[in-house]
Amino acid sequence: MTWPTLLDRCRRLPPACFAPVMATGIVSRALAQTGARGASALLFGIAAAAYLTLLTATVLKAVHHRSVLRAELRDPARLFGHFTLVAASGVLATRLAQGFGRVAAYALLTVAAAVWAVLAVAAVGLGRSGGRTLLRQADGTWFLATVGLQAVALTLTSLHTGRTVLTVALVLWATAVLIYTATLTSVVLRLLRDPPGAAQLAPTYWVTMGAAAISTLAGAQLIAHERSLPRPSQGPLDGTVLILWAWATVLIPPLLAAGVWRHLHHRVPLTYELALWCIVFPVGMYATATAQLATAGSISALTVTERPLVGAAAVAWLAVGARYLAARLG
Repeated sequence: MTWPTLLDRCRRLPPACFAPVMATGIVSRALAQTGARGASALLFGIAAAAYLTLLTATVLKAVHHRSVLRAELRDPARLFGHFTLVAASGVLATRLAQGFGRVAAYALLTVAAAVWAVLAVAAVGLGRSGGRTLLRQADGTWFLATVGLQAVALTLTSLHTGRTVLTVALVLWATAVLIYTATLTSVVLRLLRDPPGAAQLAPTYWVTMGAAAISTLAGAQLIAHERSLPRPSQGPLDGTVLILWAWATVLIPPLLAAGVWRHLHHRVPLTYELALWCIVFPVGMYATATAQLATAGSISALTVTERPLVGAAAVAWLAVGARYLAARLG
């Protein structure tokens, strides 16, 4: 491949290109929790290799195609896809937080925090320049901002369990929950005002559940260190985490029904698209969050669901991965 060809491919890199990495990384973590260490290591290796490749391509895009990147950051339909870089960095960092990988985890945390801050400023700028127009474009990708910030909070609690760091992580977690609430309100109002057709009901709406699931996971991880948190936060934290998990659970049936309505009733072809990884990630995150909540909250009834949920996440990853390979080889 020639240098100009490589740069052109970098220019055409989709904003949400890190979605396969975040999906593969969380399924790897879920498998590790059930003892499937060989499969977990394989998926983690795939995720790490894809991350390094995409990160290099993203840097080249930022250096050689700045105008393209600036245009994406000014477009609400593409801006939020860039939060997949934040989420992917956080998911991989949590797997490297112990042992020899801690240095890499700190580097990933730095990338995640810096990119989230830049994207948040860009999102605020969009809101100031055209608030009402912006709200008409609210969709499932907007929840990636919550996913990214919760990934930063998760990484912090994975690397440090000191009182100060945990307090910072608690503040980030609470901020992300508020962002989720505001995003949910915006998306619901948009759907009520302008219901999407079958073709527009993209898999990215699954991130609604994924954002609630990662908020559950980050909160459950904080509950595990609750004695080091400010005392007034302990009761509200426990209750909010349970509500978030219940909300994520409630969202699953309508999301499945929407898929049936889209593909079986309206015959929208189920071809490979990057957004399909936005189904895999929530399923894997829900499995991981449920297992963490069962441990942190001592909810024994949830432990029996761990293996079936992880199995569902693995099947989803295999299904989307197979469609990706078929699309590439076909």
